Amino acid sequence: MNIIIIGCGKTGSRLANALDERGYDVSVIDNDETRFSWLSDDFSGLEVCGDETDIDVLRNAGCDNANMAFVVTGKDNVNVMVAQTLKVEFGLEEVYLRVLDPSREAVFRKFGLRTICPTRLESDILFNLATSESDEIDSISIGGNSVNFVMRKAEKREIGRLVYEIPAHDNKMLFAVKKKNTGELVLCSNELASIDEGDMLVFATI
Repeated sequence: MNIIIIGCGKTGSRLANALDERGYDVSVIDNDETRFSWLSDDFSGLEVCGDETDIDVLRNAGCDNANMAFVVTGKDNVNVMVAQTLKVEFGLEEVYLRVLDPSREAVFRKFGLRTICPTRLESDILFNLATSESDEIDSISIGGNSVNFVMRKAEKREIGRLVYEIPAHDNKMLFAVKKKNTGELVLCSNELASIDEGDMLVFATI
């Protein structure tokens, strides 16, 4: 399966590394060449530097033959433009885009776009933690799909590392860290968060 990932930030690079590790043909596009440094040293996919909204850049990344695309730049407007281009110009149906502003998600969905809103996802999980008698969450439902969560104690090799340095493995991606000393839940969107001895790691699996 050929998969295109537009945006090689923390999310895009982790997704690319995980899919490449499982044997998928992955192409990554970003307008900032330095972001490709987030990719694993073992990454075997295609790296394309250029304007993510440019049709020629998308074509050079293999969008003509792609089966699926994930648009995860840090700008909602760019993500929408790219998603529309992939659907209209390349006829790609399996296009998923990240939307950071929950108020815009419903609007984009009305245009037939498949959106993923990490802001809403994070707030839903925090709400469940706040209103539950237990600090364990088995799963939540998002758009008819179930996201499962597994919590475990940080391993020795993970102590002292930043959250973005923990790779996805076996379809599990680090979502948050529950700090031992304060009980605070630190989301992985906080790229400067580190893992200390005794912390609990929360992994998400779709």
